[in-house]
This record gives sequence, C-alpha cells and structure tokens, in this order.
Amino acid sequence: MQSNIPSKCTPPEILAPAGDPEALRAAIKGGADAVYLGIGEFNARQGAKNFSISELRENIEFAHSYGVKVFLALNIPLKQNEVQDAIDIVHKAYAYHIDAIILEDLGLFFLLKENFPDLPLHASTQMTIHDPHGVAFISDAGASRVIVSRELTTEQVKSIIDQASAEIEIFVHGALCYSFSGRCLFSSAITDRSANRGACFQPCRRPFKMSVDGQIIDSKLVGDYPISCAELCTFPGLDEIIRTGVKSLKIEGRMKKPEYVTASARTYRTVAERVCDTGENFSTEELEEMETELAKLFYRGFTRGFVLDEEDVTQRKYSANYGAYLGTVSNITKSQDEGRLTITPLQDIKPNDGISINTRIRIIGCRIDGVLVDGKPVDVAKKGEEATLLISPKTSKSIRKNDEVYVSTDPQLLQRLQDTELYSTPLKITIHARIGEKLRINVKSRNLETESVSDYVVQEAKKAPTDREQIITTLGKLGDTTFSADEIVLDIDDNIFIPLGALSGTRREAVDELYNSRFPIIARNRPCPNISTGYNRKKAHEASGTGEVLLSVEVSDIDSMITASKSGADIIYAPIGLFSEMMNEENILRTSGLKEKDIELVLITPAISFEEDMPELKEQMQKVIDAGFHLSCSNYGTVRLANELGASFVAQKEFNPFNAYTVNAFGTSGAHRVTLSSELNLEETGDVCMASDPKVQTEIMAFGRELLLVTKNDLLKPLVDDGTVKEDSEVLLIDSTKGSFPVRRENERTLIYNSTVLNMLDDIEKLCDSGADVLRLDLSLYGRDDVKDITRNFRKALDGKQIKLKSSMDEEYDQGHYFKGVL
Repeated sequence: MQSNIPSKCTPPEILAPAGDPEALRAAIKGGADAVYLGIGEFNARQGAKNFSISELRENIEFAHSYGVKVFLALNIPLKQNEVQDAIDIVHKAYAYHIDAIILEDLGLFFLLKENFPDLPLHASTQMTIHDPHGVAFISDAGASRVIVSRELTTEQVKSIIDQASAEIEIFVHGALCYSFSGRCLFSSAITDRSANRGACFQPCRRPFKMSVDGQIIDSKLVGDYPISCAELCTFPGLDEIIRTGVKSLKIEGRMKKPEYVTASARTYRTVAERVCDTGENFSTEELEEMETELAKLFYRGFTRGFVLDEEDVTQRKYSANYGAYLGTVSNITKSQDEGRLTITPLQDIKPNDGISINTRIRIIGCRIDGVLVDGKPVDVAKKGEEATLLISPKTSKSIRKNDEVYVSTDPQLLQRLQDTELYSTPLKITIHARIGEKLRINVKSRNLETESVSDYVVQEAKKAPTDREQIITTLGKLGDTTFSADEIVLDIDDNIFIPLGALSGTRREAVDELYNSRFPIIARNRPCPNISTGYNRKKAHEASGTGEVLLSVEVSDIDSMITASKSGADIIYAPIGLFSEMMNEENILRTSGLKEKDIELVLITPAISFEEDMPELKEQMQKVIDAGFHLSCSNYGTVRLANELGASFVAQKEFNPFNAYTVNAFGTSGAHRVTLSSELNLEETGDVCMASDPKVQTEIMAFGRELLLVTKNDLLKPLVDDGTVKEDSEVLLIDSTKGSFPVRRENERTLIYNSTVLNMLDDIEKLCDSGADVLRLDLSLYGRDDVKDITRNFRKALDGKQIKLKSSMDEEYDQGHYFKGVL
C-alpha cells in the first residue's frame, strides 16, 4: 500500500442500511452520510420490512434535512413483467429527489440511463465487478459509482481506484455471502427462493457433513457449519482501507435492528474521522471495546475479510448470532430453583443481560437473573473479578465446566442507543466584522462552505459596544435546524456595534444557503416512460424463414469436443484453457475440422478474473479470435476485453439475464448470443425470447448439473494439506434433507454443484416452443461416452426421432425451474 493517509483528509462516506423508517433514523443518529433502502420486493433484501412508495418522499426529505443522501436499491434481475413496475418506482423516486439508484440488471441500467440521464446510477456488488476492466465497462455505460466485489484485497481495490473514472464503494461491515455476490443458485436450487432476487433461504447457514470418497469426515476437521461465513468487521484495519482512496464505506444490515445500525454507523464514522484527522487508528484496547459493543448487537464470529487479507472468512462452529465472548464456566451448581454459573468475565456483566452458552449439544441462550460477587448481589460484576451468574434451572441442566459463554444482549446498551439523539451537522461559523466594512458571516461544514454578506456596514460603537458573548450567543442560536455550532471564530474589531437583528439575519442566510447547497432543488418533472423493446421474434423468424433450434454442448476436454461434434452438436463450448492444447500438432487437425463441419466453437473465459489475470487472458482471447473461433464471457471485465479486441461474444447465464431488455443490452454491448438465467420458468422464458432482438440468439439450458456457487474461500484446503483430499477425490457436501452436493477445488477456489441434474429430454418440445434459438447441454462434468450418449439423444429428439438415454452416471434428474420458477 502506497504512502500514508494525507493529514486532515476528508473521511469516506459512511453508508448505512435502512431496512425501514426506524432504521433510517437510527442511521442518522449514528452519523451516517448516506443510507440505502429498498421498495417492496424489488431489491436484494426481500426479508427486510423495506419501504412503501408512499413512505419514500417523506423519508427522503427527512434524510436530506440532516444532510444525508438516500440511495434506492433495485439490485435484482427483473422478470419481463416486472420491468415497467420498476420504471414506475424509479420515476416516483426521481421526482422525490432520490440521490442514486443501485442496480444489478443491465437491461434496467440501460433503460434508466436513456430515460433519466441525470439520475446517478450505482453498479451493485450483485454485478460481480472485481477488476478495472469491469469498472471501465459499466462506468462507460453510465455508472457514477461501482460497488466492487467483497473478494478484493486492499491492493486490488487501490489499483482499481487509481484507474477508475467512477467512484468506488466497498462493504466494510456485516454479513458476508459465501458465494461471489450475484452468482449464487444454492437457495433457489433447494427451495425455489432466489438469492439473486433477494429471497435467499440461507443454505450456507445450515449444518452440513462432508464426505471424501464415500467416507464421512470428522466434524472437528471441517466444522458443523463448513460454509457459514463470519461477520465482516474491518474498522480495526480501516486506516489501510482508507489509503486506497475509496469513496464510500458500506455497512450491511437491512434486516438488523435499528440499534445495530446506529452503533455500526457511529463506530465507522468515529474511526474514519480519527484516521483522517491523525493518520492513525485507535489503540488496540479502544478498538477491542468498540468491537465488543458491536458483538453484543450481532455476532457469529468476526472476520477482517478478504479485503484485509484474511483467507478463511468462515465461522464453522455455529451459524447464528451468539454474542461477544465472556469467558468459560469454571463451576456450575444446579438446584430445583436456579442454576449458578461461576465465571471470571472478560467484560462487565449485569443482571438482565442475555447470554449464550456453547454446550456439548448446541448453543443455548438465557437471561441472567442475578449476579453475585463474593456471595453478595451486585448491580455489575467488573471485568476480571470472579462472579456467579444466577440463571434458570432448566438452562443449567445442559451446562458443564469449561463451556464457553457469550453476552448476546445488553439491555443498557440497547437503551443508550435508543436514547441517542438525532445527529446534527456541526458547523464552523466565522464572523468578519471590521469597522466601515459590510458584515460577513462564513459557514463551513466538512467539504461545503457558504458566506453571506449583509447590507449592514459595521459601525464604531458610540455608547455600548456589542460584546463578544452577545455575538457568540446569537451566532450559536440555530433553532430547530439540523445544524449545531461546533466552532465560532470571531474576526472582529474592538468597540464595534452590530444590531442583533442584522447579526442573526446574516447568520440565517448563510446557514440556509449551506442547507440548500447540500441538495440543490432542481425540478425533476419528467414523464414516466412506457417501455417496450419493440421486437416480435416470432414474426421476425416467420418473415425470414429462420427458427430452427440449434444444439450446443459444453465439454471440458478435447476428446469430448470431438465426440460432441460427431454426435450432432451445432455449437461446442470449451474452457479457454484448452486452446493451447487444441493448437498443438497432435490436435490441430482434429479441432480445425470443426470449421469444416460448420460447427461453432466457443472458448469460455473464466467466470472470475482478477486484474492480475487479465494480461494473459487478453493474449489468449486474441489468439482465439485469430484462429477464427468465438468467445463467451461471464463477467464485465472480459466483456470489456472482448470489446477492446473487436470480437462478438456469448453472454453466459452467470449474468442472470431475466428479461429481453437485458438480452438486448448485451446485444448492444457486442453479444451475438445470450444464455438466459436458469431460474426462469418456461412461460417467463417465452416472454423473454419473444421480445428480444432477433439478431441476438437466445440460449437456454436443457441438461446439466448446475454450478450453484463459486467462492474465494478455500473450503478444501485443510483436507488437501493433510492428504485427505487428492486430485481425483469425490467430495460431497451432505445435507440431511436436501441431498449431496459435489464440491470441486479449482485454483484455490471452491465450486459447489447441485445434488440433482437438469434433464429436459422428455420435454424438449416445450423448450423448443419457448422460442429460444439454442438448447444447451452442460456436459463439462461428463466423460466421452456420456457426452456421446446424451448429445446423440438430444440430437435425435430435435430431429423427431425415438430416444433412449443411457447415461452411465448414477444421477437424480429434475426439470429445474421450468415448471415452477423462483421467488
């Protein structure tokens, strides 16, 4: 990391969650500079209370009165029939002076840029943007800010900022997704609740067993909750984050209590201001006290996150909130009336506090009915002194010596946070009063400054001068404004006279001007657009005589590639890493023959590509283009590279294309084919295909084991290091009710696949009737024989011939979401 923080730098924006109006006020109490909120179900936190459109105006106005910006999260992929509703919401929010819209859906992004060109758009972390090329793509498309992926280190963030024209925002606190955000299908695979659409079932918080080659692994090695993340907590290293030049520090928590919002916003504001004022963070002891307070409000283990170079971000022991660590049980006595738990607490503990005890069975919670020190009741047991906690007899039955104890609720802390007054903006007020000159009053608040000049010319006092105390008192009277006089500077002559009316009037004008300069009132009177793609694919195909459905096959090796070409594939997808092997002397004749058969060969670029991967990847992509093959892209960074190389590409389903506007947006961005989200049902698929530009092919999945998530967290590393997992090991993540999920390790990342396999062979006519141009078979996990069998049968089915699938795999098939869809 380069250089130290400049002295007296402006702290980054503190961006707090507002799950409802009460939380919005709590954020202001904590000193947040901005809040983000959602309307109804059109956001990535459907489980939050959220706001109604009727509540939006008053809450925006309220936040603005405190100098706090409001961002509206519309950060989900939208179904075709939802897009107009989303536009209607934005139109109202625009009129109410919303400060920005947070977006995931590229189609909606393009629509808003066209119809509301002066409305700031923020690219959500759900867009999975994690390198400078991705930032460049979306900022050139009109994003004023990009919320980058949580998997980046500070070095990577700084490099992005150094090259970016848009502002960069990062998450610094709160819940983490195990998957790269915007790329998780785990929840919808087992419950039909889409994580990408804000309805996550949180399967990562469930207990799992793990097996390797059929043998169950001891839970002591992998934990009971192997894919449950700890809570991100970065303020102890916030100085390092601020050095990157990041614009905004974002706190997760739209489903958490208002007290959590106040405390977390206050903590990050306090630390950021200290760092920017002195260049240094608080002492270790001070940071630990702050961390303990936040842990009492919500805690399932803290991690510094990938951003501060922590490699394992999981808390595998327990997945729910259990509080701040208090100590271990040194003794426990039980009776019919009560349990007595002896402990030497690592922090103060009081009657009515809530505690969690990690017993041999599970973590259990209870309230402390009383506290004894030296056998006598006390109001508080101090940190370090042996205490006896009186608890219910029922709870005490499960407790043993050496069990860990945590403070999960502190009523006094909650009350203090609830009693916190709304944050007022501190002002520095400077009066310039020189005899013979007009009275001037300057008002400054952080990066804003205004000055008001009075018509009154300062006079020398003939009788009683206006004394300094009178001036200070008058300047400090800010009434019911949301400002407070933090510092008053007197630049005045001696023996002057100023009428108090002129003094208060000039101050009022200066403060009003500052207030209005924070959020200039510019009329936003724009008609609400009625949107339509203007396309009818069915008519276009009928007019051109096209409409034959093509078959694409995804494979992972050259033998399977050749087998697919001989078995009826029209299009073959293969990893770009195979290209050099394809071009060696042994294989070049075999693979070049694909062109003669008029088979389109598409080389798949990686789903995740960090900045350090890009130079080599760009070189590979150029070679693919020179060889006459096509490319597919799964992230915006590789889309940008394809644009720079002048190549068309296939937009993969990882982009979550849910509507025709998104398909067409990718077409405008250079895609010749778009693979639709596998979370759409058949009716929704048909709606998208019908309204998409006929020049852009639509592709849908017909067969394959879905990749549910990719994570930077290296789940299998401990088992690889001790020799339990080898390169060819079969690893399964086992849920007692939801099945067994295959796990693979690639480049120290973890890939988790569905327990079932999508198989639409018996319903192929319904797929064809959807209007899609291409049916795709994902056979990347299959060997040559299965590739041959599955591809041939789908080819026969498309040709109207009899089929009989003979896959050698022992698999459970399903029909994905085609007959049900997702929430």
